[in-house]
Amino acid sequence: MLIAWWRRTLPAIATSLPSSRNRNLSLPLPAAPLGPVLSATEDRIKSFLKSGMIDDAVSLLTRAPETSSKPSSVLCFNLVLSSLTRARRFESTVSLYHSMRRSGVPPDVVTLNILINCYCEWGHLDLARQVFDEIRFWSYSPNAISCNTLIKGYCRKGRIFDAFDVLREMREKGPSPDSRTYSILIDLVCSNSNSELGMRLISEMLRIGLVPSEIAYNCVLAGLCSEGKMKLAMMLYTRIVKMGVKGNVVTYTGFINGLCQERRLVEAKLLFDEMLETGFSPNVITYTALIHGLCEYGQLEEAMGMIEEMICRGCSPNVVTYTGVMGGLCKEGMVEEALRLLDVMTQKGVDPNEFTYCTLLNGLCKRGRIEEAIRFFSQMEERGFGDNVVAYNILICGFCKMGNMEEARKLLQDMKRKGTKPDVITYNTLMDGYCKIGKIEAAHDLLSDMERQCLRPNVVSYNTLMAGFCKVGDLERAANLVEEMAGKGVELDVVSYSILSDGMCKAGRYQDTENLLHHMAENEIEPDAMMYSCILNAYCKNMRLQEAKSIIRRMTEKGHQTNIVIHNAILQGFCIKGEIKEAIRVLNEIILNDIAPSTVMVSLFLEYICRFGQLDKFLDLLPVMPDKDGD
Repeated sequence: MLIAWWRRTLPAIATSLPSSRNRNLSLPLPAAPLGPVLSATEDRIKSFLKSGMIDDAVSLLTRAPETSSKPSSVLCFNLVLSSLTRARRFESTVSLYHSMRRSGVPPDVVTLNILINCYCEWGHLDLARQVFDEIRFWSYSPNAISCNTLIKGYCRKGRIFDAFDVLREMREKGPSPDSRTYSILIDLVCSNSNSELGMRLISEMLRIGLVPSEIAYNCVLAGLCSEGKMKLAMMLYTRIVKMGVKGNVVTYTGFINGLCQERRLVEAKLLFDEMLETGFSPNVITYTALIHGLCEYGQLEEAMGMIEEMICRGCSPNVVTYTGVMGGLCKEGMVEEALRLLDVMTQKGVDPNEFTYCTLLNGLCKRGRIEEAIRFFSQMEERGFGDNVVAYNILICGFCKMGNMEEARKLLQDMKRKGTKPDVITYNTLMDGYCKIGKIEAAHDLLSDMERQCLRPNVVSYNTLMAGFCKVGDLERAANLVEEMAGKGVELDVVSYSILSDGMCKAGRYQDTENLLHHMAENEIEPDAMMYSCILNAYCKNMRLQEAKSIIRRMTEKGHQTNIVIHNAILQGFCIKGEIKEAIRVLNEIILNDIAPSTVMVSLFLEYICRFGQLDKFLDLLPVMPDKDGD
């Protein structure tokens, strides 16, 4: 996610609570003044920590009870515990905490907060939660730092529900969430493509009197743009500008990225220019977003120029920048240029990653340069990227498109031998390859092999096999697959229905096709234009012209546009049957729908009228087409 790169460190809240020995109070009382001079032991511990001599501080602290009748203060323990955690010496932190307990020094809220942070940083979130619950055992109440530390730990591990559960407890039991609480959660939800929830959190902050930071606003804005929710992003931006919150590089970058994703490249370029005029310097993410947009539009020369510009401005392209341009070059068939760019990239000290290699491998395979692709894959293996399932899938797809299933199958065996686990895409690609060369049984066997590999076939797996069975006219086995899908909880999609309807139409089972359309309506699945076209063609070929007209009406009602080819098929059908009145009605519908009939269509229509000797009879019924001036 781009947002992960934009994440910034929020200001830490440096708060400490005084210790309390009074276990009868829900909140600790302020500790008594320590006096003008700290003990010699405490002085030495602070000195050790200041000099980075943590082990000496620990040693002095653990020896203190032996050399003095008075145990060290909780403040000293907290200082050392905090230093150990910052040094990521988590086992030593926990060991010292237990030593502190054995010496008779009770922890305070600060101690327990340090321990919560230790377990969170260590990755032991369940232990962190246990310490959090232990705060109340000591007759204290968790403070905002306790809650925020635990929430941050959950967020780092992606445990969204647990993080929001702590927020719920704060609302119900206290302490009240602060700006830090919401900032952590906003960052979490935006990085998980749920920026609308981030907007709701900002609204909640405003409702309870908290002021969201510019970072929080820009995080949500960037998230909305990245998710393609540009209208919501613009609404939020308009709102925060009125509140006096200024946009920054993150704001501009988010909008440029969103506009490029929506293929609004002209607007993205204008916004980029505005960014420069406003005085903001684009960063590598800004440039990369715009460069990728240019590549999507095929404006490769301008994209390469943008790379030169960013280098001149002191902004070095990264692997994502270069990989995007390579993808654009491969898309245009310029694989040689893409390979040369790989050399340029490595010469500049930018190491390619697995996405770079897979992009180039895909480019070679799509151009049919399979032998070069195999050699390139060997280079990937030498550089430690040979176990990449995506790379294997690309090669398998390349061999399948060539009909070379023997080599494709060898690659599957090679994956298993090397310990690279095939995925659903691997098997779907192989099944499709076998179906296309008519080896349906081999494709069906792969379905069983998937399950032996503990992979769950998806709707694409079943659609591939259904298409294969329908292609050879085996509708019974296609129907069996539908039953199997239902038994395994895999729902049919519009492609599934299209495959079945096409098979039924070819077999002349028109009533079953109608039943299938009704079943789709019951399941709220709308046929697409391709499915309607297949049914129409089948109806027209078999002279079921009234049913064809019914399908056209249904298409129009659902907002699908009909074309001249569809109407031509129906018109020709009525002409062949000698139903000239119906043919004229179709011709009228064509004119009313602003579809210009072709010369071939009109000639064919007149030929059939003359053939049946009915030109004089139907001449007055023919539609009058407007001239070029609309008169």
